[in-house]
Amino acid sequence: MTEAELRDIVRAAILEVMGPSPRRALVVFTGGLLGFEDAIASLRVLAAQGVQLDYLQTPSAERILDQDLIRSLGMREVSKRMVEEHDMLIAPTLTSNIAAKVAHGIADCLASNLFSEFIMANRLVVASRTAICPDGSAKQSWFPHMPPAYADLLRGNLSALAAFGVRLTESRFLCRTALAAWDRRDQERRAPFVAELGTSVAGVLAGLDGPAAPATASPAAATPAPAPGVVPCARSLISQQVVQQLPNGVELRVTAGARVTALARDLAAARSIRITREV
Repeated sequence: MTEAELRDIVRAAILEVMGPSPRRALVVFTGGLLGFEDAIASLRVLAAQGVQLDYLQTPSAERILDQDLIRSLGMREVSKRMVEEHDMLIAPTLTSNIAAKVAHGIADCLASNLFSEFIMANRLVVASRTAICPDGSAKQSWFPHMPPAYADLLRGNLSALAAFGVRLTESRFLCRTALAAWDRRDQERRAPFVAELGTSVAGVLAGLDGPAAPATASPAAATPAPAPGVVPCARSLISQQVVQQLPNGVELRVTAGARVTALARDLAAARSIRITREV
């Protein structure tokens, strides 16, 4: 076995062992109607990615939102262990009311309490700003003559949430934003272990055969080693799961005929991962 072959095996083993842990999110529906159908579509894609989605609703959401659409997602309704069993809170229909409460540290209802607990525990929170943002086309279509001072108030509440670590996005991008947040958290958690493994592997490789022997093959016959920061992949289908195991900023080199899914391309773009093909 050559050193290059062993490096490929070690790299594959590390990616397999350090892959993402199971993902489970608590979806909290409040009464924001703008962007609701886009949010449902995005949650459906997220569930198709293998994420377990549990949900609850506020009384206003039960009155305003299409309950058949919510039930069509096949999520489990929960009433207990809402914080400890979930590593992410998703608010697909966030209202101005809940945003204002959380922005000012008020926790006097179920939704605002959950926001506060997830934020204070430094857990992931993803929320749609579609029903709130005065600069969005949806909000402007409903309120084209909103006073500037009130628009500034809404912007300020959203800015406060973002400062708390809440990841705000449009309803149609909830899936992409949630996956990117999980990917970054997984990368941060496994970075120390990857560094330690890399040091150990380097020692093993250095001691395999003692000093490297001079190459006997001609330069033309030798197979060039991948450049630093380049991760070769021989798979015929490059899915989002493949991309989410890579560090940010690397180059993923795939075969000439490999198919790359749309979600994989979106995630790669969000994490500055360049996908190239062999020539």
